[in-house]
Amino acid sequence: MTYLEPLRAGYGLCQLTRPDFIAARLLRHRLDSRATVVVRVLGARHLFQAAVIGLAPRSTFLHRAGAVMDLLHASTMVILALSDGRRRKAAFADAAVACFFATAELLSSAPPSKHGKPSRAT
Repeated sequence: MTYLEPLRAGYGLCQLTRPDFIAARLLRHRLDSRATVVVRVLGARHLFQAAVIGLAPRSTFLHRAGAVMDLLHASTMVILALSDGRRRKAAFADAAVACFFATAELLSSAPPSKHGKPSRAT
């Protein structure tokens, strides 16, 4: 297992148990009751995704499927940010986090090179 799935699990656990923590501390934004529920659901999704990929950490398919899920999530957050000014800051921040996870999943899905490190696509 790499650093990615424990990081995702920790992020998901934070969202599930303290949904207001990131918004309040980093964004200086207070979540309403609807956003709190959504953040908790997303936290549960991160925990589930980390557990599934953690069971088969060398599965290229699972890493790529995880990246697709993260990119779909990022795209919905961009749409939300552009359509709802009250949630813009939090939605863009969440889209950035989702893009980070998608990129990390894609890098994790790269086959290892001769030296044991993921090869880079050219």
